[in-house]
Amino acid sequence: MAFQQGLSGLSIASKALDAISNNVSNSGTVGYKQAAAQFADVFAASLSAGSATQVGIGASVDKVAQQFSQGNISTSSNTLDLAINGAGFFRMSDNGAITYSRNGQFHVDKNGYVVNSSGLRLTGNTYDAKGLPNGVGGDIQLSFGDADPKATTQAGYNVNLDSRSTTPKALTKATLYGSAVPATAALPVTFDGTNNALTIVVDGDTTATAKIAAGNYYDSSSLVSAIQAAIDQTALKGRVTASSDSSGVITLNSNRGGRLSSLDVTGSAAAMLKLTASAASTASVTGSNAVYASLTGTKTAAYPLTLSTPASMTVAVNGGTPVAITVPAATYNTAADLVTALQTAVDATGASSAGLKGKVLIGKNANDAITFNSTLAGGASAITVADTSGTLAGTTLGVPTFTATANSGGFSITDPTSYTSTTSQTVYDSLGNPHTQSLYFVKTAQANKWDVYTSLDGGFPPEIDPTTGLHSPTTISFDANGGLLTPKTISTSYTVTTGAVKTLNVTVDLNNSTQFGNSFGVAQLSQDGYKPGSLSGLSVQADGTILGNFSNGQSRIMGQVLLTNFRNPNGLVSVGGNQWEWTPDAGAVDGAGTPPGTGTLGVIQSAAIEESNVDLTGELVNMITQQRAYQANAQSIKTQDQILQTLVNLR
Repeated sequence: MAFQQGLSGLSIASKALDAISNNVSNSGTVGYKQAAAQFADVFAASLSAGSATQVGIGASVDKVAQQFSQGNISTSSNTLDLAINGAGFFRMSDNGAITYSRNGQFHVDKNGYVVNSSGLRLTGNTYDAKGLPNGVGGDIQLSFGDADPKATTQAGYNVNLDSRSTTPKALTKATLYGSAVPATAALPVTFDGTNNALTIVVDGDTTATAKIAAGNYYDSSSLVSAIQAAIDQTALKGRVTASSDSSGVITLNSNRGGRLSSLDVTGSAAAMLKLTASAASTASVTGSNAVYASLTGTKTAAYPLTLSTPASMTVAVNGGTPVAITVPAATYNTAADLVTALQTAVDATGASSAGLKGKVLIGKNANDAITFNSTLAGGASAITVADTSGTLAGTTLGVPTFTATANSGGFSITDPTSYTSTTSQTVYDSLGNPHTQSLYFVKTAQANKWDVYTSLDGGFPPEIDPTTGLHSPTTISFDANGGLLTPKTISTSYTVTTGAVKTLNVTVDLNNSTQFGNSFGVAQLSQDGYKPGSLSGLSVQADGTILGNFSNGQSRIMGQVLLTNFRNPNGLVSVGGNQWEWTPDAGAVDGAGTPPGTGTLGVIQSAAIEESNVDLTGELVNMITQQRAYQANAQSIKTQDQILQTLVNLR
C-alpha cells in the first residue's frame, strides 16, 4: 500500500519547508549560512537480493547541509565590524571553550577584550602595551595606554642652496696689508720683464700670476691701477681687488668673505710692493672668520713689578713645539716696560722655524693686562703659554693655561647678515618635549662649498667652542651639476635641561639636497622622533592586524585576528548564536589559526559585515516547490485511501 510512501513524502516536504523557513527567518542574520534539506530514497530490507520489480517505500531526510558560500559584504560605521572575504572562520573563546563564527560584529568590553554580542572573546595573536608580541591564540585584549615618546635620532633636510649666492656681508674678507709705502716721487718703483710677476692664490681654490706693466711708478695710486689691470687679465678678475690706504700702503683684498676667505701672495713684484719680506717669501692672510689667536691675562700686575729672579716660561705657537723664553730679573715700572722685556725675550729665540721671532707679538690692553698674540691668522692660528720657572705668567699676569685658537667670530645665529640661508624643524627629546633644531647655511669663499652650523632652541651652536670661540662648522660640497658630494650626514649633539636624557644626539641627513641656480627652498623636512600620544582610533588591516592610531601620528599593533578553516565545514555543528563547534567530521583544526590572506584563507575587511547568503527569491521558489510536493504526497495518500475504499465496498 502507498500510505507509507505518501507519509514519508509529507515528512520530508515538511522538513524541507522547515529548512526554507529557517533560511527566510535568518535572511538578515549577519554571517548566517543557508541550509538545504537533502533527501534519500528508502527501500525495504530483504535477505534476498533485490528484484527488478522492487518498489521503494518512500524517502527520508538524509542531511540538512549548510551552504558555506560567500555572502555579500556591506559597509558599516564600526571599525571592529569585520567581514571575511573568502574562506575561514573567526575563532571565539568562552573561558577556553572554543567555537567558530562568520559573524564579525565585534566591540570592546570594559576590560579591553574584543567580544561579540554574546560576550565571547575573539582570539588571535596578542600584543603588550608597547606593541610587542606576547602570545599566540589568546584572547585579544587592547591596551588603551598612551603611546610612549621617542627621542629624535635622525633629522632630514632636503633643501636647495642658491648657487648664485655670495658670501654673507657680515663675514670680513681676507685683506693683505703691505708693510710700507712702496713708491714715492723720490724713490719710484721700476718694473720690467724680470721683476713684475705677482702670484696670488685666492680663497684656496684659484691661482694666477699677474704681470704688472713695465715702467716707473712714482705713487701708490698709479701702482694700484697697474696692479688691478694686471689682475683683471687673469682668472683672478672679480676675485681680488687692489687698493691703498691713506698713507700709500698697498693692500690686496679677496672679494669673498668668511672662514675660507684667504690670500697667499708671492713673487718678485710682491717684495717690491712691500707685501712680502723677499721675492722668495710668501705672505698669507685669511678672512675675519678666522682671526688671530690671542691670550689675555686676567690680572693686572702691581707696578713697579720686581722680579728677584729670572722668570721662565714656554710659548707654543701655531701648533709648533713649546719654546722657552726668559724674562730677566729686574724692576719693571710700567706694563709697557714688561711688554718690551717679554717681546725681547721672544725675539731672542730667533726667526728660524724653531724660533718665535715674527710669530708672537706681545702687547697690552687698555687695562694694562698683558696679551700674547699669534701673528698668523686663520684656522692654524694658536698659542699656548706655561710657566716653567717662577709664576709670572700664571699667577702674576693671570694668563690662561688653555690653548687659544683663531676666533671665528664672524658667524652668529642672531645676525642674519652672517649666514646665507636657514631652516628649522621640531625635534623631540626622550620625554617627548619639543625642541626647534635650526640649520644655518653659510656660503664660503670657495665655489660649491657651504659651511653648516646648527642650533637647538636658539642656543649656542655646538660648532663653536665656547671657550676659545673657534668655529668648526661642517663644510659640504657640491659637484658642477649641483649634486651633493660629501658629507651627506652631520652628527650633532645638544644638551637639554628638561629632565630628559641630557644629551640629545641627532644625525642631520642632507641626502638629495642640491645647489642649483634657484632661490633657497625646502623640499622636505623629516625626523623620526615624536611626543607622547593618546589613542585616537583603531584600524584593522587585511591581514587581521589591529592598529591603535595615536594623536602624535604614530600607530601601535594591539593584536592580530587569526582565522581557522576546515576541510569539511559541514562537519561543524551549529550551536546557535552564529556559532559552530568542531567535530571530527570537520577535519583537523589548524591550531590557534593563521593570519588572514595566508594560503586559501580570505582577507579581513574592516568596518564591514558579511550578510546572510540566503537568496530570498530562490527560497520562495523552493517554498512553492515543497508546497506542491506536500500537496502531491497528500494526494497520493488520498488516492490510496480511495482504492482501499473500493476494496472494502466489494461485498
